[in-house]
Amino acid sequence: MRASVIAIALGLLVASCSRSEAGPQTQTKVEEAPRALGTAAVEERAMPSELLLTGSLVANRQSDLAANASGRVLATLVERGQKVAAGDVIARLDARMAKFSAKAASAQSRLAQQQLTLAGLECERADKLLTSGSISRTEYDRTKSQCETGLQSVSAAASSAALAAVQAGDSVIRAPFAGIIGERFVDVGEYVQPSTRVVSLFAIDPIRLSIAVPEAEVAQITQGQTVRFEVSALGKRVFEAEVKYISPALRETTRDLLVEAVAPNKDALLHPGMFATVRITTGERRMPCVPESALVAADGRSLVWVVRDGRAVQQVVRIGPRSGGFVGVLAGLTNAERVVLEPPKDLVDGTRVE
Repeated sequence: MRASVIAIALGLLVASCSRSEAGPQTQTKVEEAPRALGTAAVEERAMPSELLLTGSLVANRQSDLAANASGRVLATLVERGQKVAAGDVIARLDARMAKFSAKAASAQSRLAQQQLTLAGLECERADKLLTSGSISRTEYDRTKSQCETGLQSVSAAASSAALAAVQAGDSVIRAPFAGIIGERFVDVGEYVQPSTRVVSLFAIDPIRLSIAVPEAEVAQITQGQTVRFEVSALGKRVFEAEVKYISPALRETTRDLLVEAVAPNKDALLHPGMFATVRITTGERRMPCVPESALVAADGRSLVWVVRDGRAVQQVVRIGPRSGGFVGVLAGLTNAERVVLEPPKDLVDGTRVE
């Protein structure tokens, strides 16, 4: 009996050793299946040759309206951002003193005119008396001098009356051109002088785009040229402007030329002070291009996914002009490569691509 137990134990020990020596079975790794993604070849295309410049938007017209008279502000009729037409009333000043002065000056002018009429009659009478020898030459000269003095008095009185009328009219401050109120500097009850600013007025339709063109690129700018620009506040929306004004001389300190282009702005989306990225087309050049749908923006960089050896690899590129749904690539790709179109967000480096 004891021998049987020992034999069974030895058998189990041998079986256990055999399993240990054999070790675990090797598992075969299953490779990820390739993803079906749309791709396109990088192709050489003729793209616009562009100057990439910076600029800023400025009002087509801008003015700080001043009170052309002294007085207390009786009413302000505008607020910041309000549109006004040329001739609209901006503010009214207390015009009572100016009106009284205008009435007094007008009365003085009428009196001087009456005195001139009487002096004229005296001069005619003096002419007749001198001819008949009834007065001396000295008396005649004195009478004629009074006539000339009366004429000068009438002229001075008329000028005073006109000036007083203008001053009375200056108590109403009007917009000199159509635009938008930028700032109001006075309020009811304040006393203003002729030099006091009342409001700032901006005309922004059309709006001007001021561009600093480096000396080396000046020869490529011509009047009437179309420029395209973007402003960061409005995303990727592209605006167009026409070059209207070119400075005749370069600025000595910066060695650049100031150029102004004019853009329509009926919807008032563009505002003075906005920074603009400007592109000016100067011709055409051939370069590697990819569909715009292949581009990915990340951390201020432009990226594409390139298919290399059957796998997707992320590649940083420097992009150039856009045209017809394609974008030129200035650096980072060659014509022999393929890129992924509309790459999914979960795509990672090394993913197999069909």
